[in-house]
Amino acid sequence: MPNRIACRRLIYGAALFLFIVLLSSCSSAATPEPSFTPQPTEAPAEGQTITVITPDAKNVGDENAPKYQIQTRLTDFHLLNESIGLAWGVTKSELRLYMTRDNGSTWTNISPSPNVQFHADPVYGQELFFTDPYNGWIVRSAFGMTETVVLRTNDGGRTWKVTSFPDANTISSLYFLSPQRGWLMTAWDSNATKESKALYSTADGGATWNLVMQNEQYNPNIPNNTVPMAGVTTGMIFRNPHYGLVTLQTGALPKLYKTSDGGATWSQGAEFLVNKQLEGCDKVITGEPEFFDKDGLTGWMSVGCQLDKKETVTYHGYFTANGGVDWKFAPFGLGAISGINRFIAPDFYNLRTGWILIGNRIYRTLDQGATWTVLPPSNVLQAKLKDYPEIVKLQFISSQVGWLLIEKEEARKSILLQTTNGGVSWRIM
Repeated sequence: MPNRIACRRLIYGAALFLFIVLLSSCSSAATPEPSFTPQPTEAPAEGQTITVITPDAKNVGDENAPKYQIQTRLTDFHLLNESIGLAWGVTKSELRLYMTRDNGSTWTNISPSPNVQFHADPVYGQELFFTDPYNGWIVRSAFGMTETVVLRTNDGGRTWKVTSFPDANTISSLYFLSPQRGWLMTAWDSNATKESKALYSTADGGATWNLVMQNEQYNPNIPNNTVPMAGVTTGMIFRNPHYGLVTLQTGALPKLYKTSDGGATWSQGAEFLVNKQLEGCDKVITGEPEFFDKDGLTGWMSVGCQLDKKETVTYHGYFTANGGVDWKFAPFGLGAISGINRFIAPDFYNLRTGWILIGNRIYRTLDQGATWTVLPPSNVLQAKLKDYPEIVKLQFISSQVGWLLIEKEEARKSILLQTTNGGVSWRIM
């Protein structure tokens, strides 16, 4: 009898336990689980949001290629043609370099190895240069215990080769005429009006570099065939393997030096005559020389009249139609420009067509700067300039296509915009 009672108790207990489990299960299905507030995560880096595809070349233009979005701060860019461009910035000493082949819809990460650390953002034409979408070079300047190195790619950034550079001084200019032939200028003992200079050249795409000129022993009282110490290099460009130009910032009028033997010897080029527009300037700001055509015949350089007390700059231009042998001064009808963006010069696409951003409006000239027309206001541009009021760079690659990089440096934020109708309207890339 006791055994039966024990068995019944065991059966009743098991049934009761099963009933409670079933009841609990039904209740759980009927009542939703409480939602919990997600734990806070680290705020994303401020900057451009871009869609990145894998760097494999076969994925370029492939709609089915894996894609992901990132935020990155951009500090410079360069257009190679109407649809292909580069943009980059340094984050935590790593260079983040991106290329787009579809007007910014997607980007490929073509950054070199993070093992190559950068202490400053590369500037195009100074430490970074591409001749085409496949061949490019980056110079990482020496700092601390690290040496100066030249990184080079011939496959659009899929792979990078690293070469030691035999000079630890500041890089002032970098220019490649072709995937094989290039020049690199360094400077030391610099101040606002002078610097020692050395020029190196390569004929094998940057694998090896040879010293072709240095002016450390320059004496202005003795005939010399180097680029002088007087003046700070603002730009370097070559038309062919022999003929090249270097512009110098002197504080007064720009100085131009030319070479006809690939950089071994230099002589003073065209004299920039004093113009009324440049009289009384506290400083004359010398721009970089730029050729518009592949033959290197037509080109220009900006020149700005800086007034320190008024904190203004008035821009004009020098234009050439014979490869820099002669230059014509063109006064710009812009007037004095003030504000934080007064040091951003106009950008020209050819001998007659140019643009400048003043305030939140784009101005365009079709007559070499004699007259400027303000374009219709762009709602996107005006809205973004409220949050990113500082202009980093404006570049047009054709009469219709241009890029604009703006930033809020204090907050380390930047936005890249594009126009495809000559500056009338803009979109965030």
